[in-house]
Amino acid sequence: MLTVVVPVHNVARYLDICLESLARQTYRDLDVVLVDDGSTDGSGPLAAAWPARDPRFRLVRQPNAGLGAARNAGAALARGDYLAFVDADDVLPPYAFEVLVGALEQTGSDFATGDVRLLTDGSLAPSPLHAGTHRETRLAVDPREHRYLVYDRLACNKVWRRSFWGDTRFPEGVHYEDIPVTVPLYRRARAVDVLGLPVYYWRQRPPGDPSISQRLAEQRNLDDRFAAVSTARRELAATDPAFATWYAQTALQSDLRLVLEVLPDVDDAYRARFRKLTAAFLSDVDPAVPDRLPDRLATAWRLAASEDLDALVDLVRGVRASGLAGMAAWRDPGAPAARLSAVRWSGDQLRLDVTGAGSPLSLLWLRESAAPHRVVALPAAGTGGQVTGALRPARLRGLRPGEWTVNIAPPRTLVRVTDPTPPLPARWIDPRTRVTPIARGGVLRVMVDRPTMYATAARQDGVDLYIEGFGRLEQDMLLHLERVPGVPSRSYPVVAAGDGWFARLPLTDLAAPPPALPAEPPAIWRVALGAPTAPSTPLLTGPHFIRTVTGDIVAEADPRGILTIS
Repeated sequence: MLTVVVPVHNVARYLDICLESLARQTYRDLDVVLVDDGSTDGSGPLAAAWPARDPRFRLVRQPNAGLGAARNAGAALARGDYLAFVDADDVLPPYAFEVLVGALEQTGSDFATGDVRLLTDGSLAPSPLHAGTHRETRLAVDPREHRYLVYDRLACNKVWRRSFWGDTRFPEGVHYEDIPVTVPLYRRARAVDVLGLPVYYWRQRPPGDPSISQRLAEQRNLDDRFAAVSTARRELAATDPAFATWYAQTALQSDLRLVLEVLPDVDDAYRARFRKLTAAFLSDVDPAVPDRLPDRLATAWRLAASEDLDALVDLVRGVRASGLAGMAAWRDPGAPAARLSAVRWSGDQLRLDVTGAGSPLSLLWLRESAAPHRVVALPAAGTGGQVTGALRPARLRGLRPGEWTVNIAPPRTLVRVTDPTPPLPARWIDPRTRVTPIARGGVLRVMVDRPTMYATAARQDGVDLYIEGFGRLEQDMLLHLERVPGVPSRSYPVVAAGDGWFARLPLTDLAAPPPALPAEPPAIWRVALGAPTAPSTPLLTGPHFIRTVTGDIVAEADPRGILTIS
C-alpha cells in the first residue's frame, strides 16, 4: 500500500482536479490522507466530500500551521509500506504511482524519483530543474556517485520506502520545506531509482495567484530559501564534508541563483539582506567553491559578499540582456564547437549535417569506442562551416558491432549534440544489420548491432493482440509491458515455435487510462523480453515489421526501433 499525503489550504480552484488525478491512478492500492490545514476558501468542504466518493480517501483537520506541519500530520497517520506527498494544486499522470512503486518493488531502492512537467495555463512543458537529472531511466543508482541528483530537491515527484523515511519530519513554519529534507536523504540513501518519465505536473500559477516558489522578490522568501539551503548543507557537512561542498556549489547555481537574479527588481532593504545572507553562507563553505563556478557567476557571488551591490546589479542586468534563461545565461562563451544540426536517412545512406566545422574541407570519421579503436573515414563536403557527411551501406555493413563515435577535424574533436535531443532514427540496412545514431553525454555516436531476437509482426487475433517474432528463446521467457525501461507493469508467457516465438496480449489490458489533462500526451507501453528474475531487454522490431492499427491500439516501432503499443 502507498500512503499519499495531500495538505489542503485555500486551493479550492485546483483541488478537485488534483484529487481526481489521484483517484484515477492505475496503481490502485492507495491510502490518501487529506489534511485540511485551516482552509478558509471552501477547500475544506470540497476535501470532505472525497471520503464518501472513494473509501481510499480520509480527511483530518487542523488549525492552519503551514505546509510542513500538514505534511508531518499526514505522514504520522500513514498505513502504507510506501509514502508520497502531493501538493493540492498539482496534478499527476495516471501511471505515476504505478511506475514509482513498481521501480521500488523491482529494485529494493530507498526511494524513486520521476521527471516533472510544468503545468501552465493547461499546457505542459519540461521542468528546467529536472532537465539534467531525469534524461534517462537509471535504476538502483548510488547517489554518492551521482551527486548531481540533488538538483532535484522536490519532495512530491518521489515515492519513499516508509522504512527508509522513518521519523523524518519537514521543518515547520517556514517555506522551502523540501530542501532540508530531500537533500540529506540523498546522502543517506543506499540506492535511488531515477525514472526518465514525467510523474508529476507542477502547477505554475498565474501572476495574480503565485505559489510560494514564484514569490522570489519577497524578503521572507529570501530568508527561508537561504535557511533551507544552509540547513541542508550543515546536515551534510556533519557526515560527509565532500558531499556538503558539492551541494554548496549546486545551491549557488540553482536555488540561491534564483534570488540573485531578482536583485534589479527589489528595494535596497532586500539587497542589503541578500548581501548579509550571502556573506554568512560563503563564510561557512570551502573558499574554493566559487572558483568552480562559471566565471560570471563566480564574480557575481564575490560581489554579493562584498559591499559593491551596484556592480552586482549591473552584472545581473547584463546577464539578463543575453536573452538566455537559467544557467545558460551565466555560462562563459566557449570556443565554437562542431555540433550536429541534423541527422537523417536519405535512401539507404545515413547523412549527418555538422555546423561549426573549422573548414569546408573538414574530415569526418567514425572511431570505435572499444579496442582496437578502428577508424573509418566518411565522405564529407560543405561550405561556410557546414559539413555534410554520408555513411553508405557498404561502410556500415563493414563496421564491427558496437559503439562508434563521430569525429571531425579541424578542429580534431568529437561531434557534439545539443541537449535535449529527440530520439534519432534507427534503421536496418540489410536483413542482419541495424544502425542507430544516439546522443549520449553530449556526443554523437553510432551503434551497430546484429540482433538475434526481434518482433516480426503484430496483428489482432480475436480478443488478443498477437505478436510473433524471430529468435530462439531462453527458458521461461516473458514478454513485458513497461512504462519505463526495466520496470515491467504486466507480463505474458512467450511460446516457442520453431525458429521463432509468439505471445498473446489481451486487448483489454492495452486500453489507455483517461488522461489527467487534455494536454497530456498518450500513454505508451514499451515492449521488452526477459526471464522472470532477470533484467528485461527492449524488444526490437525486425526489418520487415509493419505498423499495425487495431481499433484504438497502435503497435509500431519507436525511433530507436523498439516495439511500442499505444
